[in-house]
Amino acid sequence: MRIPTTTDIIGASQSRELQWRRYWPFPLVLRRQVNLKWLVLGSVACLYLPFIFTGPGSDPDSLRELHSGTTLLWQHRYVLSRPPGYFPYEALCGFLYAFGGTIATNLATVAMSLLLLDSFLHICGHFEVPHRYLLGTTMAIQPVYWTCSTSTIDFIWALGCFMVGYRLWLKHRYFSAAAMLGLAVGIRLSSVFLAGPFLVWELIARPREAKLWMTATLTTAIGAMLYIPEFVASGHSLGFLTYYIGAWTVTGHVGRFIYKNVYLWGLPATFFFLAIAPILIRELTRCDRKFSRIIILSASIVILFEILFLKIPVQRGYLLPILPFALILLGIALRARPRMLLAMTMLIVSYNFVNLNVARPDVPDHATRAIIGPFIEPGYLFEDLSARLTGCHNTNVLR
Repeated sequence: MRIPTTTDIIGASQSRELQWRRYWPFPLVLRRQVNLKWLVLGSVACLYLPFIFTGPGSDPDSLRELHSGTTLLWQHRYVLSRPPGYFPYEALCGFLYAFGGTIATNLATVAMSLLLLDSFLHICGHFEVPHRYLLGTTMAIQPVYWTCSTSTIDFIWALGCFMVGYRLWLKHRYFSAAAMLGLAVGIRLSSVFLAGPFLVWELIARPREAKLWMTATLTTAIGAMLYIPEFVASGHSLGFLTYYIGAWTVTGHVGRFIYKNVYLWGLPATFFFLAIAPILIRELTRCDRKFSRIIILSASIVILFEILFLKIPVQRGYLLPILPFALILLGIALRARPRMLLAMTMLIVSYNFVNLNVARPDVPDHATRAIIGPFIEPGYLFEDLSARLTGCHNTNVLR
């Protein structure tokens, strides 16, 4: 009988290790990534949950959507919360409010926000976007995203449905993706500027695949069908296809566009972006071709929503769809500069607590005049929380 040597023992050990790596369903690297993902999502949930008890939100449209939903539920009559209508979300609001009040409606938005973040991380992983967990964390604690994620408002729902649809598309589950993309359009009509560029670029890349054309057709049909209630409520007309815009001068209109863009990120972060703009442009134009697909889509969505906002510069929430795609562009451009990304994140976080304001509007989100600063004010999150706590009693009118 042969006595095993040291070489035999080492070889057998290495063989077992190779077999373990081959058959173990979660390799060590993947397990670390999964654990990190759940750490990010769990931490975000802990940050968000206390806010669900502070009323429906500071945006007056939150109450309008609750009123629309409760009217539909109890009187079986659909009333638009505001044009052009947001029927799927308004109906959901009525159902949730009947069972759990604004806590239920806010909690549902938190859940959708976490699903959105999970889909964002998956999309970044699919395209190998660097520093995806830092980007996901930055998005979660961005002030406008944070406040919308804990409020009874449709912004997160439309963007979330699109991101989930995008994720399903990448998994080749095309008809499920069509349902989510169509739902995104049904919740907010402006989601056409999300689904449209996405479908166009995919069809250009693979024009001969009939399944993609069928998916695009189904997305269009679902999105259009979800506006039938608005069509009926408007007297069987297209009168619902309108939007609010203030009586601003040209200077005021352009000023609002610039101001809202700056204070989507905060003044310090905006200065930071301006300082590194040459680096961003150079790195995006020189980066690996594997990023070209997601860069083109992200840049297209950012440009389209900026053009739309130039037409309707009302609320910063209108710019929310550019956030994940702007962060993807930043992650790719600063892939070799993680310290810059971390500095950017810290500047964005600071806007939650301290706001360096250059102009105070006479009416928030609907200003016609402004007082020129500078002013040091409570940050966006603090201001929103204060407004929510002050207006919490207004939800009693829905009872």
